[in-house]
Formats: sequence, C-alpha cells, structure tokens
Amino acid sequence: MLTIKSSGDVLEFWVETDAPYGRVWETLEEKMRAMRGFYKGSKLPAHFLGKKFTEMQKKEIRSFLQKEIGISEVAFSDDEDICIAPQPEVLPEASAPRDLFFRGTLRSGQRLENEGNIVVIGDVNAGSELIAGGNIVVFGKLRGLAHAGAWGKSDVVIAANSLMPQQVRIGGKIAIIPQGREIEGPEIVRIQDGKIIVDFVG
Repeated sequence: MLTIKSSGDVLEFWVETDAPYGRVWETLEEKMRAMRGFYKGSKLPAHFLGKKFTEMQKKEIRSFLQKEIGISEVAFSDDEDICIAPQPEVLPEASAPRDLFFRGTLRSGQRLENEGNIVVIGDVNAGSELIAGGNIVVFGKLRGLAHAGAWGKSDVVIAANSLMPQQVRIGGKIAIIPQGREIEGPEIVRIQDGKIIVDFVG
C-alpha cells in the first residue's frame, strides 16, 4: 500500500493508486512515527508517487510531515509546479540503488527497508526489522530480523559484530540462528551450495 524508499537525494513515497486514503494515512502515521528518530529533521524532500490526492489530503500530509517529522519540502506527482520524472515499474537491473546508512539503535517495532545495501552503526534490537535488496552490515549487535536480497538476490551477505538475530533471510532462504552460542566477534551469513551458512570472521 505504502512503500518508502530513499534514493539518496529524495524520499520517495510509493502509494498504490487504488488504496483508500484512510488506510494510506494510518500507514503513513505508523511508519513515520516508528522511524521518527531516523527521519526527524531530514533535509531530504519527500515525493509522493502513484495515488492522486485531493488538495485537502495533500495539505494534511504536508502538515503532518512538516510538524511531526520536520520534512520541509513535500511534493506530489500531479503537482503543477513540479516535474517528477516517470519511474519504470520494475527495472532492478537498470537502476543503481543507493546505500542506506542508519546511526543509532533500531528499537522493537522499527523497520528499515532499502532496495540497495543497509549499513547500521549501532544495535538492532529484537522485534525490529532490516529489509534490503542488497547486503546488510551491522556495526553492533544484530538481534532483530534481517532479510538481505529481499527482491531475489542470493549473492549477498548479512554481517554483524555480534550475531544474535531471531531470524535471517537471504533471497528466498530462511534460517534460525541458535541462541546461546558462545561466539565472540564478527560473523557473516551467506549462501553456499544452496544453504545458509555462518562464517566467523577472525
């Protein structure tokens, strides 16, 4: 219904064209408030693509993002005074996804999603999620769910200084990491011979 993507110099809000505004609004509030610490005071402009909104709906969305999150520039694909280049629906090989960097602690209920790589400088707590089209690297403790290659890639890795996730996924493969392991130091999760394996980086 609503997908938020960071393309490096803009935050893109992709909204299903037939999604009811009430549900779009609830999803927007939920996602942005969950990630308030990440987006608060963002200097990036926000562009809404897909669904067309009424002027009253646009005003409500702009007010929310500006007052609650601090995003000062909010534009919509059908605004007369802006020009947003049309985007291909699905062309993963033709684009070069940007890396997403997050500094801080990702708490339960929070979620980071990016078409490219995700790099976290801090801890990822249980109950949080990292969803990346590329690799996932955590300079800290990884306790939440991590899904690398979420859009089909399998030649990616999940790396963390301390690997204690509830679940890891690479492409279409899923693995549960046993709790209580006595391994200290960074590890890398990858696919080998069709199976998910964990390598100690010593």
